[in-house]
Amino acid sequence: MKVLVLAGGDSNERTVSLSSGKAVFDALKRLGHIAYALDPSSGKSLLGSDGSFIEFKKDDSGRAAAPTKSSGWSLAKTLGSPAFQDIEIVFITLHGGSGENGKLQCLLEIAGKKHTGSDMAASAIAMDKATSKRLCVSEKIKTPKFEVYHISNKDITDELLAPILKKFKFPFIVKPNDGGSTLGLSKVDSESELVRAIEKAASESTHVIIEEFIAGREITAAVLQGKKLPLVEIVPNSGLYDYEAKYTKGSSEYFVPADISEELTEAIQEAAVKIYNIIGCSGLARAD
Repeated sequence: MKVLVLAGGDSNERTVSLSSGKAVFDALKRLGHIAYALDPSSGKSLLGSDGSFIEFKKDDSGRAAAPTKSSGWSLAKTLGSPAFQDIEIVFITLHGGSGENGKLQCLLEIAGKKHTGSDMAASAIAMDKATSKRLCVSEKIKTPKFEVYHISNKDITDELLAPILKKFKFPFIVKPNDGGSTLGLSKVDSESELVRAIEKAASESTHVIIEEFIAGREITAAVLQGKKLPLVEIVPNSGLYDYEAKYTKGSSEYFVPADISEELTEAIQEAAVKIYNIIGCSGLARAD
């Protein structure tokens, strides 16, 4: 099968995407597929002259340097070129931004290219935490109480902070409404930490979600083509499953299947499948 892997992109999760893309590309080659790899932010190949996935440069923070941005038409033109006319499927390994929010999916669907993951509408809904949570509430699926705010750093005034402090008890979570990889997330334990937490989230998105913190175990429930998969328990060494805990080797432990009762396992899996269906997901998805 001829497969095109899309990785990189111009979101703040670019580094994670390139790592995912390389892992997928290498696996496809091992399995005997004909694989290509492109960065949709530039429309350029991610393969070296020897056909292997290139090593990417990192900045001082340890993240992959952002490429020179180009319009989506760069990717559209590339996909329309004769070299890619016979691609059978596009494997999306993008994290965050237009790679997850439905924009890329829309472009691929217009171009008539089959792709992994959900379609444009489901991707847009799933990327919007507030919309996803409202759907959960409508279906009586438990979700922490929350409020979403349209915020820029200049909007952080006492008038904004007062209702937040009135509604939420410490600790609570502040995070971007439409980001991933836990970038911009903070656990707020006191009033003195709130402004910095909002600034951090607002640096990732203009919409910030404030969410009730629920102490407990971190369980992730994957769904493949509408079918439940075994639960995974994640135990971060730091106690908070943030960016470093997710992507730094040895910073978290993973237990499969999760060591919980059959009754609770079934309840979590049923909720994950229900969320998958009401959002309209396809392929592989995950609920935490």
